[in-house]
Amino acid sequence: MAKDFKCQSCGAPLRFEPDERGLKCEYCGSKEVIQVERKAILEHDIFSAPRATGWDVKVKAITCDSCGARTTADLKLSGNCAFCGSNFVKELEPDPNLIRPETLIPFAIDKDRALWLYKKWLGKGFFRPSNLKKLGRLKNIRGIYTPFWTYDCNAFSRWTAMSGYYYYVTETYRTSEGTKTRRVRKTRWVPSNGQRSGFYNDTLIPASRGLDPELATKIYPYHLDRLVPYTSDFLAGWQAEEYGIPLEEGWITAQRKVRGSERSACARDIPGDTHTALSVYTDLSNITYKHILLPVWVAAYKYKKKTYHFLVNGQTGEVQGHAPISWLKVAGIVLLVVSTLLAAWYLTGSG
Repeated sequence: MAKDFKCQSCGAPLRFEPDERGLKCEYCGSKEVIQVERKAILEHDIFSAPRATGWDVKVKAITCDSCGARTTADLKLSGNCAFCGSNFVKELEPDPNLIRPETLIPFAIDKDRALWLYKKWLGKGFFRPSNLKKLGRLKNIRGIYTPFWTYDCNAFSRWTAMSGYYYYVTETYRTSEGTKTRRVRKTRWVPSNGQRSGFYNDTLIPASRGLDPELATKIYPYHLDRLVPYTSDFLAGWQAEEYGIPLEEGWITAQRKVRGSERSACARDIPGDTHTALSVYTDLSNITYKHILLPVWVAAYKYKKKTYHFLVNGQTGEVQGHAPISWLKVAGIVLLVVSTLLAAWYLTGSG
């Protein structure tokens, strides 16, 4: 994953800097432009395409016994897990059978910007404690290239359902005041069927064991049209996670998403005013994949002896995370609503 990233001027380590879009010496400030190879971004057949495996150069790696993340880097890895903070980590050899990433999105958000976004995010939310921004002290923040799968496929669906058409009838009914009439809505049910086809491009599935899956999807979207061919220069001085969700397991998740989208699309195609008993059969074909690395700032902060986690999209700056709730504010809102309802009831009753 990493070459010998040494400054040609002074021999100090080089590091990829998002603002520079190149390598920069941490000691003398010398810069080197990253030469990005101009070539097409390829999709690979999920069942038959040959797969390049293993990191093509020597790297260091640790695995976390707590969350299962496997992290690699060209530099000395810290003694705790970048994702969960656990100290129960151990060194190991990188997986030689790992499917090698071919593309990535470089970090566009540097550490200073990620910290500013964190502070801004921390101050949002009415139900958060008022002193959270002041007391929510950052424990750690690390930029990590995290693994994802993307899947492309063609979908062909056949569906059957019962279509409901509304119509109205006039009914007569008796009251103490005499006979009255009213319009009543009825539904006429008829069978219906149809078919549709669609193409699904770059269905994005996290392959990380370290990321919180819920938070990982909340920092979408990534602009995948800006993927560049993989080169270890972008990882100089940074960490990367080996995928923990295998290709085939990721495809199972992607299938559920595609089939769910197809079912929703078929439901929209059903004629009538309403429907029931929808049954959809979907056939998927021409299935291809990419193994990509995407930039994520992984961070944690502490508030009143409890640790909370958040993520920053390293391309767009989108922040998502967990935060404490001020139950005093919640109780105040509940009390206000109840008081308003009681006052309205009293005024209505008095009138």
